[in-house]
Amino acid sequence: MKTSDPSDTDVIARILDGESDMYRLLMKRYTSLVFHVVGKYENDESTVKEMSHEIFIKAYEQLPSFENRSAFSSWLYRLAYNHCIDHVRKKQHRNRLFSEMPEEFDADMTNSEPDPDSDMENNEKLSLLHQALEKINDSYSTPLLMKYRDGMSYEAISKTLNVPEGALKVRVHRARKELKQAMEQSL
Repeated sequence: MKTSDPSDTDVIARILDGESDMYRLLMKRYTSLVFHVVGKYENDESTVKEMSHEIFIKAYEQLPSFENRSAFSSWLYRLAYNHCIDHVRKKQHRNRLFSEMPEEFDADMTNSEPDPDSDMENNEKLSLLHQALEKINDSYSTPLLMKYRDGMSYEAISKTLNVPEGALKVRVHRARKELKQAMEQSL
């Protein structure tokens, strides 16, 4: 942001005072942030663009609720993240959701030297993992993925899902247990 550019707070105040064209400035500043968040949940470029557009519309509609207690970028990130979580919940086929697996799940699948046999074995293991994750109840798998794939704290997950931290710890524990059982049954 140049020194002559208005701050986010000033831009928001002007938008709320009726200068709706100023919203383009916020969109320009935060397009890459929104694309980054959506890109964690979707691989298809057209879907990423569509979801990002939806997020900016939602942000514009909810702009009067922005209370300036945190940076606008943080508020927008949370809104984008929640939108993506809602999208994931509605999705019928969850295969794209697992494009980035946590190190804990795939550490034994990585090898420093390329080997066609090991690549095929890794793909099979990853496929089994995806199938196992699909068998787990969403109320268990969602916090598990948020914790280990996204690296979120229980406190952040609690705020996002509106579930007490203690309950989340139990759900993550059960998800790990169910995941292990499902993987063992698949082998």
